[in-house]
Amino acid sequence: MTTHTQGPRAGLRAAAVCAAATLSALVLVGAPQPAAAAIDCWVDAEHPTTADQRSVTDPSVAPMRQALRQVNAVLHAQRELHELPRTRLRSSWQVGGRWDEPARSGSLLLRDHRESMWLSGRCDVNPKADRLGPMASVTVAINAPTAFFESPHAELRDDELQAWRELPATGEVNGYTLYGGRQLVFTRGGRLPWVPVTTAEYIAFTLRDLQRRMQEDARARARAALPAEGDDEAQVQKVAAGLRKVDPAAAEKLAAELRAQLLAAREAEARNARRRAAAGADANPLQTMTRRVQAWRASLTPQQLAAPALLGLNGLHDASVPLERYPRLVKPDPAFPWDRSHPGRPQMLKVAVDGGDVFTEPMQRVLQRLDLKALQALVD
Repeated sequence: MTTHTQGPRAGLRAAAVCAAATLSALVLVGAPQPAAAAIDCWVDAEHPTTADQRSVTDPSVAPMRQALRQVNAVLHAQRELHELPRTRLRSSWQVGGRWDEPARSGSLLLRDHRESMWLSGRCDVNPKADRLGPMASVTVAINAPTAFFESPHAELRDDELQAWRELPATGEVNGYTLYGGRQLVFTRGGRLPWVPVTTAEYIAFTLRDLQRRMQEDARARARAALPAEGDDEAQVQKVAAGLRKVDPAAAEKLAAELRAQLLAAREAEARNARRRAAAGADANPLQTMTRRVQAWRASLTPQQLAAPALLGLNGLHDASVPLERYPRLVKPDPAFPWDRSHPGRPQMLKVAVDGGDVFTEPMQRVLQRLDLKALQALVD
């Protein structure tokens, strides 16, 4: 076996190299290092068409498209989002449609995706990943007046009124009112995009609703009292069947006479049913409720009728329930000052931040550190 030994100069050179490497390592340890992102990656997904089937490259939607991209850039720049517990984030957005609305809308959702939904080998998620609800999200809606309420469905709805529960004010974030502990509102000049429903409007809706229910009840009673037209025709055919074999023409004449008689009987019974319903109106609970509401309305002053309505406080309420138990009713502001000459630009903006489980506190930090000036600039 041949053995190679180092001479004195080789040993000195090796020692010097070792010392330099050690010094370099110490320098690297002592120097501030950029923090590694806690998130695995961030997926950006723009919908290629608008809600009314235009391409997002269409010049007519450019202002809203640019606004959504700016919102996404604001979120990307927020350090607290990059420090979330290990997850994969996804921003998805779409330019809305323009039908009867005064301005084109837009929506963006930033949400987490747990590891079971990740696609390996690239920064993306399973096409069915949205089936698992988010534990952390930022929801943005632009120019969407009904997006500021908890439910997409109105609490009260008919041809004359659509009304929702108002999200209560729960504090503020850097001078902006916080609604429901999660939502911020941005408009030019700070004007809210909703207004209270008045007590008078709510009572009028309640009386219309009771009237509709009484009419439906009366129709149902009338239908129940009468045989179905199909049953009438079956009787006609049964009676005429034997004669048809002998004299088809006479059978058809008989069938027509029977139909006329049965129709007259149905109409007479319907009139009787209406008379019975009118005679028994005092016993109808819906009529009793109507009188209660009317009496309560008559007891209110003009100031009370003009006051904001509270859901459930409409004359049918339990007087022992404290008023603070009733939520306020609101509706989109019909006089909101839309800039109709620029329907593509943002004019009202909602940002809602949600987090659950391990994301509860991190998403609260996201909420508290949002770049509010950048968001406000979108609607100014």
